[in-house]
Amino acid sequence: MKFKFFAFFMGMLLMSSILVAKSSVDIDKDFYYGSGDLGLSLTDSAAVFKCWAPLAKSVKVLLFKDAENLSKPAKSLKMKKDSENPGVWILEANTEGFSYYQYEIANPGKKSRVCDIWGKAASVDSQASQIVDINKDKSAIPENLKFDIEWGTKDGYYNPFGENGKTSKSYTDAVIYEMHIRDWSRVEVSDSLGKFTQIGDGEKIISHLKDLGVTHVQILPSFEYAEKASNKMYNWGYNPFNYNVPETRYVQDGFKDGSQAVKEMRYMIGKLHENGISVIMDVVYNHTSGIGDASLYDLTVPGYFYRLNPDGTYSNGSGCGSEVATEHKMVRKFVVDSVKHWMLDYHINGFRFDLMGLHERDTMKEIYEECSKIDSNVMIYGEPWTGGKSKVKSGVSKSTVDLIVEDESVNGVGCFNDDFRDAIKGGVFNALEGGFVQGNSSRIMHIISGLQGSVRGRGGFTKKIGRGINYAECHDNHTLFDKLAITELNKNLNEDIFSLLSESQLENIKKEEKLAAALIFLAQGTPFINGGQEFMRTKRGNANSYMAPDIVNQIDISMKEKFSDVYNTYKALISFRKANKTEFGANENASAQMISPNVVKYVSGKFTVYFNSNSEPVSVSDSGKIVQINEKDGTYSVGKSVSVSSVPEKSFVIIQK
Repeated sequence: MKFKFFAFFMGMLLMSSILVAKSSVDIDKDFYYGSGDLGLSLTDSAAVFKCWAPLAKSVKVLLFKDAENLSKPAKSLKMKKDSENPGVWILEANTEGFSYYQYEIANPGKKSRVCDIWGKAASVDSQASQIVDINKDKSAIPENLKFDIEWGTKDGYYNPFGENGKTSKSYTDAVIYEMHIRDWSRVEVSDSLGKFTQIGDGEKIISHLKDLGVTHVQILPSFEYAEKASNKMYNWGYNPFNYNVPETRYVQDGFKDGSQAVKEMRYMIGKLHENGISVIMDVVYNHTSGIGDASLYDLTVPGYFYRLNPDGTYSNGSGCGSEVATEHKMVRKFVVDSVKHWMLDYHINGFRFDLMGLHERDTMKEIYEECSKIDSNVMIYGEPWTGGKSKVKSGVSKSTVDLIVEDESVNGVGCFNDDFRDAIKGGVFNALEGGFVQGNSSRIMHIISGLQGSVRGRGGFTKKIGRGINYAECHDNHTLFDKLAITELNKNLNEDIFSLLSESQLENIKKEEKLAAALIFLAQGTPFINGGQEFMRTKRGNANSYMAPDIVNQIDISMKEKFSDVYNTYKALISFRKANKTEFGANENASAQMISPNVVKYVSGKFTVYFNSNSEPVSVSDSGKIVQINEKDGTYSVGKSVSVSSVPEKSFVIIQK
């Protein structure tokens, strides 16, 4: 749930311009435009502008020679209504000598200048759209990439996961790793404000990801969000402004134009692909940072892009001041067009949907179907909840995720398994509450269900193992380490936590970290970890660091060596899971049960695993080959057959039969 926005976005505003003669139903009926050519199209001889503005009395294209002075256009051209497509305004013009454009849209009671919401490149902070074909112009195309050479077509698309479609992959084959561009850029450049190229060229970053063994990185929002590029303050990016262009704050110093942003983001993705790592984009189509004059979408079609209350105020199921109305036909088209744009034009390999509960199930179904036509191995998943009371009629929840795509032969749409998360480490809204790894079995049924893939009939929510995303930590809430430390010390903290822990307390937390990792990577379903979790990342007890200082958020890669035993446990478990994906992934016959207080026996194929969260060893009676996790080098090995009589405290034992 997102509680990470600004007070001035929370006020509900009533705009007279929203009280238009046509309702959203009428707009959908009378002005739907299904073609894929909205925005700017360039031919050899002319530029063709198409603007969907069904409420407008008039629309002009304002042309600019550069982006340095956008106060006065160099040329103004009137657009005409498309006679065959009501609601669409069209202009064909010679744009030689001009580099940028805006639309001047005269809606009822208001005339506004606005960036093109369907445009694919923009000036800094999306003040104006760029006149460029990003798939042909060399200024937008990175050089010397191994796989990502052709842009804008299905044939040129690339995904390392499944060798670009040659091999059909299950979500359970993935290991997802969440990253923020600024957090990780500082691994390479200590004072970085976050740069696409620093991730792409990041030798320390890339080598770490490859060594750990992840298959996908999920990158926090990297489209243009509302913070200005000149603003050096930290931001996660969950305040969307322009959905279709890269965030200009992440462009190298000396920002030139929108095509440079396109080029550098593509470069980052291409370099990750070269190293066998697929890229998932964290998208926030559920709300925008502002409304009214602060929204490109309200300025284009007042009120249409949002859910409104009967009195004209904005529904606020996001907790951020607005809800994007994906049930409206042209809004749905916009979102579908947008994700296809990121796939075809950037080779994004999947999408994590923020507050997916605010999206209609039919919207998510269309997104999955259209993205799957490009790549059958695309990953689509999100948060199956809202941020507050919503007007959404058929939103996504864990109980309805199977209704999005009922075909169990395909991956469908996945969702985060918060029940498993809270059972592992304790509830995220009660910092002092512990979970199974701390010795609290009050949520043991969710541990048992989570290990079995959270399937229906076994206490879960899905028919398709893999649609459940198993995790103990993400960017939201406390890091796993901070949560474990808070419960260990039994008090809320907002400081350097390591300095407060005794050696014995730290050792206990390390055991709990390893136990949590084993639950995530040995469970049926799809594993997910937050960047740094594997070496006990701390945010000094900050549970909502969306605008916290870098000292709170930045990655300290030295912790990888300091807590090498924890890191190597994660590494070995990932390797073990990959080598035994028949047993640990989508095994519908796996079983789990609590055999004594805080002790779970888990059987999957030829393996039996005992999880013990007690503070002392427990007796068991079993036999087989012990799978040894080598905490010194991150490997694992299988020993000789032995009798197993006990499980150490705060630990797990893997036995191969």
